[in-house]
Amino acid sequence: MEKEYQLLRNTFEDAGFTDEQIAFLTKQWYIDVLARIRINSFRIELALGSYVDILLSAAASVDAEAAVGNAIYMLPSFYNHDCDPNVHILWIESVNAKLKALRDIEAGEELRICYIDASMDHDARQAILSEGFGFHCKCARCISND
Repeated sequence: MEKEYQLLRNTFEDAGFTDEQIAFLTKQWYIDVLARIRINSFRIELALGSYVDILLSAAASVDAEAAVGNAIYMLPSFYNHDCDPNVHILWIESVNAKLKALRDIEAGEELRICYIDASMDHDARQAILSEGFGFHCKCARCISND
C-alpha cells in the first residue's frame, strides 16, 4: 500500500500541484478512502441472459469467485445491512440496479439489503461483518441469535 500511496502522491507532484494543494493527501487519508471504497463497493460479475439466469448463476459465481471487479454505485451504497433484508439488488448487465422486494414493505420502512450470504450461521455472519465491514450486526435476526 505504501508503494501505491507514493505513486499517487508523485503523480500529483509531477502534475505541478503544490504542497499546499495536496496537503490533504496523507497516508491516513489514502487508507480511509480505500476503506470507504471497499465497504461501499459492489461486485461486478459476468452474467448474461434473463433475470432467472442471473439469479440461478449468482450462487455459483460467488463460489467460483467470478467477479471481474468492483464498482461504487451512489444510491445502492446508501442501503443499510440486515441479515433478514426486505429488498435485494438485481444487477442488470452489471450496470443498472433494480430493487426487488423480498416481502411486503410497510410505508416508511427502511429498505435494507444483506451485504453477505444470509444463509450463514450467526457466528459466521458476525465474523464477516466485523472483519470485512467494520461493524457488529444488531438486526432482529442477530439479536435473537438466529
